[in-house]
Amino acid sequence: MEPQTDLDHITSISESAKVKATYDGFRVKVSISTDFERVECACYLYLNSKVSSKSGYRNNSEHVFYFKRSKTNELAVKVFFRDKNNSEIKKVKLFPISIKDNFKYEFSKNSLDSITLTDCEIVNFQSDAITKYEKKGFQPRGDNIPYKLTFPIGWLDDPFQDRNWMFQLQAWRMLDGYLSRGNVKDLNYVSKVINDWVDFEKAHKDKWLWYDMSTGLRALKICFYLKKCCETGIDHKLKSLDYLLHEHLRHLSNPKELNSGNHGLFQLHGLKSLTYMLKSYGKGAYNIAYKKVYANEQMSKLIASQLGSYGVHTEHSPDYHFFAHSKITNMIKTIWWSDLGKETLDLLKLGKYAKSWLVFPNNTCVPIGDSATSKPKGNLVPLEKWPHHIQSGNYIGAQVDGYAVVRSKKEVPLEESSFLFFQGSFYSLAHKHSDDLSFILQENGVDLLIDSGKYSYQRDKYRKYFLSSRAHNTIEIDGEIISRNKENAYGNAILSQPQCINDFWIIKSKVEHNDNKYIHERTIVYKPGMDLYVIDTITNKKIGMPRTIDQWWHFDTDAEVLINDTDVIVRNSKNKAIKINSQSSGKIVSYDSYKGYDSGDHLIGWVSKSYLKYEPTSTLKIATSLLKRTKLVTRFKLSEATEDEPKVFLLNKKIQSTDPNLLPHL
Repeated sequence: MEPQTDLDHITSISESAKVKATYDGFRVKVSISTDFERVECACYLYLNSKVSSKSGYRNNSEHVFYFKRSKTNELAVKVFFRDKNNSEIKKVKLFPISIKDNFKYEFSKNSLDSITLTDCEIVNFQSDAITKYEKKGFQPRGDNIPYKLTFPIGWLDDPFQDRNWMFQLQAWRMLDGYLSRGNVKDLNYVSKVINDWVDFEKAHKDKWLWYDMSTGLRALKICFYLKKCCETGIDHKLKSLDYLLHEHLRHLSNPKELNSGNHGLFQLHGLKSLTYMLKSYGKGAYNIAYKKVYANEQMSKLIASQLGSYGVHTEHSPDYHFFAHSKITNMIKTIWWSDLGKETLDLLKLGKYAKSWLVFPNNTCVPIGDSATSKPKGNLVPLEKWPHHIQSGNYIGAQVDGYAVVRSKKEVPLEESSFLFFQGSFYSLAHKHSDDLSFILQENGVDLLIDSGKYSYQRDKYRKYFLSSRAHNTIEIDGEIISRNKENAYGNAILSQPQCINDFWIIKSKVEHNDNKYIHERTIVYKPGMDLYVIDTITNKKIGMPRTIDQWWHFDTDAEVLINDTDVIVRNSKNKAIKINSQSSGKIVSYDSYKGYDSGDHLIGWVSKSYLKYEPTSTLKIATSLLKRTKLVTRFKLSEATEDEPKVFLLNKKIQSTDPNLLPHL
């Protein structure tokens, strides 16, 4: 049994205690070792002989202080030893602090104090997130199969051949719940995962380990993790923190690694968070001030690139406009982006106005490109806020950068509404489908002409199909997919603002497909709820070589397609019928329908309404020939009340109209 302590004994213990105090650029760690359980210790941290921080009495032999230090600071720690049964008996001793000279970076405690969970893109706030992860495994998306991660983690394992899953793994998404809850046990698990990743990264070289967006999100997590360690007063336990910071700074500030799409936003956001938290210290450190300037310059350029001249996201997917605009807006609210200019803020305001044009009348996002099916969008401003629009009766139309929209006004009930959304943008490969000059149509809240969907980012025959021309309401020449090569990007194919002539809305567009060697001009003539004409003019650039034209149309899964001798009837489950017929200057027109056709890699007639899911849907192909130049006029008679005689038609290979006011615009 340990004898009763007294002042002399405490003095003896204090003299024999082993005290190690070190500083690594972020925290002073004091480790105290004694042979007596009844002794407890407290610590004062001294900077230049003045008390900076205090740590109370505890049995725990480890005391941690996070603080901002300048190179002129002299550091020391005063340790208080006392008998825990008799607090009056105590002894004090001052110890110097060992400062390593081989670390590159220090930090500011005040900077960490201002960093919030939202700033750092921590998304799993659900109270049961940790329980689900520990019982079932890593499941970054609801449609993923849970996967157990065991130490050491195989950071390059790709069990599902799913790029999005790999991105989530490298972004340390499994840590979100632990960082959100943030107790000591949670933070210890975070440090274990980070140390495991660093050990793996040092032993392996693979591009996935430094995947663009994942790297930015990791940098944000590192910042928030250090903040939580600072708050709770525990050691960060990161064995290679200086290396971890330096490598993230290196990759995130390398212009060659900067993604030009929305992933780049997260790279720069992560970089700027590090520049806000860190200051350069030792030999070999990056100049933090230079990295901060780089981040600012690139972010301003990237936002302008992302939102274009009109504030509309340029990655061909309206859902990504909501995503990117929301992310950019939230990012620039953080304290480290307080120095962005007015031009950027004005562009974001236009982007907010554009959102109202990128949704159906029920406020769900239009599923163009890699857009996902989503819940109705909220906080939408009036359509009229968009500065580039025209109105006629109950309808309103606008060019929204590379999109054109004609729709009912907001006050029109859904069951009486009309909506046409035209896709005419190509800025890069990002989320781009071969959907040039395609469009979707909804009447009375019912889908008539649909987009086939996103499916997934998984590289298989279904992804290939959903990216293809034949999966969209556009044309295909010689069965070739429209090129998505970035060299062929044309920006905006819409020639002018939609016009309304005698209740008919007109949208005109043109694309020169150099890889596919033809020019496609498409004019939409649309009387909402009543009549629709699609005028396709195709010019062959393969001189003297006859070619085939396939015009594709996609209907919802409940639609039935009946092909007659001279026309096609499409009827859905709500007994809504559309009558379709075509005229071609190539003379012969043929009709074929498909639903769920699958012949090896040759797919036709499929739709994907949720991630990795697909189902058969009705599809119509209208085929004709191309020699030099072909005009193809396809009419959709949308209502039985519409007169049978067409307003727009082909006569002697020329476009004609019974309405003399329409003709000059066709």
